[in-house]
Amino acid sequence: MPFRLAGLLLLGLSAIVPGAVFAESTDCLTPVVIIPDGRVTQGSIPPTTTYWYGIYAQANHSYSVEFVPAADNFFNSIRPQFNGVTVYSPSDTLQLCHGASSVTVTPNSGYSPTILKNGNGAGRRVSFIARYSGLYLVSATNVMGGGTYTFRAADTTLVSVRWNTLSGYDAQWILANLSDMPVSGNLVVLDMNAQVMASVPISIPAGGRVTRSSSVTDINLPRNAAGLVLFAHNGPPRAVVGESFMLGSTMILPEKFEPVSPQ
Repeated sequence: MPFRLAGLLLLGLSAIVPGAVFAESTDCLTPVVIIPDGRVTQGSIPPTTTYWYGIYAQANHSYSVEFVPAADNFFNSIRPQFNGVTVYSPSDTLQLCHGASSVTVTPNSGYSPTILKNGNGAGRRVSFIARYSGLYLVSATNVMGGGTYTFRAADTTLVSVRWNTLSGYDAQWILANLSDMPVSGNLVVLDMNAQVMASVPISIPAGGRVTRSSSVTDINLPRNAAGLVLFAHNGPPRAVVGESFMLGSTMILPEKFEPVSPQ
């Protein structure tokens, strides 16, 4: 009877606190795998501790990962403060969970939505573009007091699943930066076999927009071709919105250009 009662209490606690985590990992060989779909998970971290996480990333996609002290810490005298987030690619070599990273990350905790510091502690958010597919390791270090926190990852890539240069059409892509930071990224044009036809670096000032097209005066994609296009960037979630159009001599056809996952 006591065992059954304890099990019911645990089930009840799980129902009350959805997404709660009761154990994280201090070992890079057994990271906590985060699904990059924007879901928020809560956990706890001791003082001066490094936890390890993993994200199975896709090539040419961008990701944002963040760690935020929770409101539960407001009355703590010393609160969690995340002071270092490092991302390692599948090809990086680690010895005893130490090593150099080949991944370029963009810290953007101080840009909207700001998570750099508040009454609950100090959070950190970084963004990166995956050069190839595989498991990317993420280390997050708390340099101050223990407490509760939340973590999440989001695939921030925008995708338009249809473009073509058939029958005299050209594709046009418009990217608007809604954030308060300059955003840079890559517009990757793929053919119907998912082979890269063009990779175009793009920089968008805060509050600005950029327009690119498949025409001979811009990216100059071949005629009678088709596929999809990705835009991966270094901004936080919801930083960039997109529009896509097929432009003909007498017709303009709108197409979707949306984030891969909820953000």
